[in-house]
Amino acid sequence: MKNRVGEEKLNHKGDLMKIVQDNKSTIVVEFQDWFKYKKETVYTNFKTGSIQNPYHKSIYGVGYIGEGSYTASRLTNPEYDTWRTMIMRCYDTGAKKRYPAYYMNCTVCREWHNYQSFAKWYSKNYYTLNDGKRMHLDKDILVPGNKIYSPERCIFVPQRINMLLLNKPNKRGLPNGITRTKYGYSAKYDHVELGIFSTIEEAFSHYATEKEGDIKRVANEYKDRIPMKLYEALVNYILLLENDKNYVKAS
Repeated sequence: MKNRVGEEKLNHKGDLMKIVQDNKSTIVVEFQDWFKYKKETVYTNFKTGSIQNPYHKSIYGVGYIGEGSYTASRLTNPEYDTWRTMIMRCYDTGAKKRYPAYYMNCTVCREWHNYQSFAKWYSKNYYTLNDGKRMHLDKDILVPGNKIYSPERCIFVPQRINMLLLNKPNKRGLPNGITRTKYGYSAKYDHVELGIFSTIEEAFSHYATEKEGDIKRVANEYKDRIPMKLYEALVNYILLLENDKNYVKAS
């Protein structure tokens, strides 16, 4: 029987495999990518292309499952569903077209392209409040205006807090809480009229003061149930006009 070392073939997903060891009854296959994953198997599996590469970028051309104990199931593994949704937001062109204000220019750090790395972080950082409400993966409370999903910048937040900080796009072309009137710019927060002002900046300043106060109040309500770094980010949260999704600075 001839030695098969050096023989190459593509698997079913187009990943190049190479036999690097021939043990007669089994072979060792190495995938010819950056990760160089090796698998001991039988020659028949090599010939049929049925060997799976855990580093194949199967999720939106970016994410891969990797090697580890976390399985990829949207039905039984919430960490997988969260990871897949995160990748989709950043790399699915359809999602970017549907929600450009939320997902345009967002990326995922290279470490989290690997599902195993994200799942490990998820299992360490996820928590519940036992109120039946789901937690949200947030990327811009700790770092306002942030566009990168990463371990250092992300945190899980209760749904109520997530909705409180939601930066909604609108069709008025003005920052949230601000409308144009014939007398100037009206500021309103939580159905309370804050006054009419001559500039967008002045109106937004009053809106921001009210909302920041509300954020601090909610933060103190949740203080003993959320991570301290989330609490501190909330009580120190500053609403910046340039971070509003609807604000366009005059040229």
